Amino acid sequence: MSRSRITGGVILLIALFPLLVILFIPAAQVEGVLRRSLASRGYSFTADRFDKAFPLGITARNVTIADSRGALLQLDRLTLRPAIISTLTGTPTFSAEAVVGSGKIDLLWGWGKRGGITADISGLSLEQVPFFRNVAGATVKGSFMGEVRLTGLLPRMNGTIKLEVKGGELADMKIGEMPLPAVTDETIQGMLRVRDGRGRVESLTFQGSGLYARLSGEIPLSASAPLELQLELMPKADFLEKQKFVFLLLVKYLDSPGHYRLPLRGSLAKPSLF
Repeated sequence: MSRSRITGGVILLIALFPLLVILFIPAAQVEGVLRRSLASRGYSFTADRFDKAFPLGITARNVTIADSRGALLQLDRLTLRPAIISTLTGTPTFSAEAVVGSGKIDLLWGWGKRGGITADISGLSLEQVPFFRNVAGATVKGSFMGEVRLTGLLPRMNGTIKLEVKGGELADMKIGEMPLPAVTDETIQGMLRVRDGRGRVESLTFQGSGLYARLSGEIPLSASAPLELQLELMPKADFLEKQKFVFLLLVKYLDSPGHYRLPLRGSLAKPSLF
């Protein structure tokens, strides 16, 4: 048998492996592998139901992913399916569909030279995401929509991430130990451009009735990599008066009347003010 046939057979076997797992491995065993894989990284996985999805896939209901701090993500339903055509042509690809209340997340993730991540998020109510409360200790509300268009493989992907939040409310937010002003009825819009696995915030603005804010700079796609961000706060006079205690704490970052410039360092997992 020629080397090219052997190579082709190995590639085909790798491409077919996810399909064979779903077809022949009982759902309970697949769930066990998933639990153990997440547990090795410090996370727990629970679901009320974990079954095969027709015609080919895995579905789970009332999913919770948590760590020692509490729940990070809760999904009403999660369905994973292999993208058969892409997988059979040498690019193993999975699609995922998640439902959170009235919100929906659609994701396509492929490996290989033509791999990448495509995701669309719509109608996601941020108060239904426990990460903000349990990890950041903050109250975050609003309707979130976004899209992800990334090509290549981790950690050196390229593309864009766009987001928008309507009716946003942020309270009890801190950077390190420094509190930030609480805001309501904010419109948040932004785009992150990713090159070789490192992101640059090209525009991320927060605009409400009393405060305009802008975030810019370099942001890694790794929780432990260093941040190089800058947060600008431009409060109106009446807003500043209502939250003057917070702005007194921020006075060292006042670089001109009505304009605060905060350098963010540390990491995504533990940001701090420089």
